[in-house]
Amino acid sequence: MNRLGKVRSIAGSERGTALVVTLLVLVVLTSFGLTLVGLGTTEVAISSNWRDYTKDFYAAEAGVENGVVALRNLFGTNATGTQPPLTSAQLASISGTANAPTFSSIRGITFNTYSITTASPTYATTFATGPYAGLFGNVTPHAVTAQVTGQAGTGANLTRILEFTTVPLFQFGVFYGKGVDLEIAPGAPMTFNGRIHANSDIYIGTQAGSPGLQLESYMTAAGSVYRTLKRANAPTCSPCSGGQQPYPPSSYTGLYSDPQIKDAGGTYRALNFDSKYQAGSTQCCSSSQWASQADFASQATTTYGGQLKTGSMGVGEITPPIPSLFNDPSTPDVKAHQLIEAPVTGDSSALAAAKMYSQATLVISVSSSGTFTAKNKSGGTVTMPAGLVTQRSFYDSRQGAQVTSYDIDITKLTSTSVTSMVGSSGTNAWNGMMYVSSTDTTGFPAVRLVNGAQLPAVGSVNGLTVVSKDPVYVKGDYNTGVGSVAGLATTKVPAAILGDAVTVLSNGWSDTNAANSSSTLGSRVANDTTVNAAFATGPSVESTQSNAGNGQLENVIRFLENWSGKTFTYKGSIVALWHSQQATANWQNTGVYYNAPSRAWSYDTSFNTTPPPGTPQGVIMSKGRWYQQ
Repeated sequence: MNRLGKVRSIAGSERGTALVVTLLVLVVLTSFGLTLVGLGTTEVAISSNWRDYTKDFYAAEAGVENGVVALRNLFGTNATGTQPPLTSAQLASISGTANAPTFSSIRGITFNTYSITTASPTYATTFATGPYAGLFGNVTPHAVTAQVTGQAGTGANLTRILEFTTVPLFQFGVFYGKGVDLEIAPGAPMTFNGRIHANSDIYIGTQAGSPGLQLESYMTAAGSVYRTLKRANAPTCSPCSGGQQPYPPSSYTGLYSDPQIKDAGGTYRALNFDSKYQAGSTQCCSSSQWASQADFASQATTTYGGQLKTGSMGVGEITPPIPSLFNDPSTPDVKAHQLIEAPVTGDSSALAAAKMYSQATLVISVSSSGTFTAKNKSGGTVTMPAGLVTQRSFYDSRQGAQVTSYDIDITKLTSTSVTSMVGSSGTNAWNGMMYVSSTDTTGFPAVRLVNGAQLPAVGSVNGLTVVSKDPVYVKGDYNTGVGSVAGLATTKVPAAILGDAVTVLSNGWSDTNAANSSSTLGSRVANDTTVNAAFATGPSVESTQSNAGNGQLENVIRFLENWSGKTFTYKGSIVALWHSQQATANWQNTGVYYNAPSRAWSYDTSFNTTPPPGTPQGVIMSKGRWYQQ
């Protein structure tokens, strides 16, 4: 009984334990549940905040991109190729929260900051890598900043740098603008040491025997590179069908051989492929073409080590300094011609400032009646030295026109005469730039530079840049430094000639032997001639050539004489931004109005340190670093 009682006593003492345990379990479960609820609430809050932040981030990013577009448009209205490109007032016109984008589908987004400013002063740079490796220029970075606050107090602050880089166009051996396709196909051996760039496509081949066409520096194209010429009359490529197509590169054996381009190590490599066809292609079938531009880029990089690049490899346009060219006009060659034209009523202030007429400190105008007038940069009339301008006449057999030439005698531009005309200090001080043009619209007016072996040397300004909207002829040696005229340079100096078209007349030229249309090629016998100057000139339009071309690069400098057995030595830079608008007659093969010289052409490397006065600046706009604050 006692044992039974003890058991009952113990059992009785354990009554209510289950309840306690149950309560403890409930407490634990409740705590766990509350924790889960808390975690869930936190996750919801985090998710909500992240969603809000994401909205803020993308809104800020949209604001930055909106600012980049506004900045590009502002360049297109105001940029003239100068540094810095825009004033603080101009930047302020597109800054401020009032100019920030609005979002009709997103609520609660507020732009606290929306600014477009100059990030740092302009600085000089040389591109070390990328599609513009080796180019030098001046950079002005602009910062586009957008700071956004969201509905729940979240926010994002983003900044994008847009760089505006100006590069002297005369640092290129050859530079062709958009809408002016570059074709190179010399019939005689040719070696060229300058870098080559085209804002459109490059068509290249050679008919020359060994060593053919050799290029020693970079060749870049914003478009593509084709190992053929731009012809509409190429025979149908067989056995494949599909109508008239260009031959693939290796099919040109006997017609056009492979150009040679130096690789990064200085070794010549044959260009036996192009942007369309693989090396070794003998048919125009799709199987002979690259599967993708990435494959072409890989081959170009492997072969040339960065010396050959195209648009598919990141090369973009380098825009000449005419505001409307930033807006991608349908006729960029026509717009580019404005660079050498005089300001007219209706020009914007930016366009007027961009025209080289506005930069010249000596402007010589010829009226339709043949009256010569000279003015300084401020528009004041100045007295020219006797004999500086003389009107003459000769026949241009290519143009089929009697030329009324306004001969500029360079020997009259001594330091004394120049200082007497425009002074050596102040707003009108001589800067080495002269603009010459005629208002005659009935005949064929042109500017001819004569006696130009020695160029002006006025104080610290050495060199001469001559600009005209008209065709320009250069008679005899130019800028050799050979001569004994006091007040002129006795060495080669930086020089440039910009005109509608540029024609070189040799030391043997005589107006008597080109008096009229009856003059024969046999009577116009050239002598060896040397010209040291950058040329900005216009070829004739490709589409008007009845499939005969426009003479390619080797004939962009025009000739009118029998140069057989004679040498034209040229050191400078060739820039073609426009097609000629006045000297529009078609190029024709040799034997018609000219016979080609032996061409000893090279890039003037002194332009890398001392470019000609008023060298036009190309513009590269590129996105720089992006960061979040």
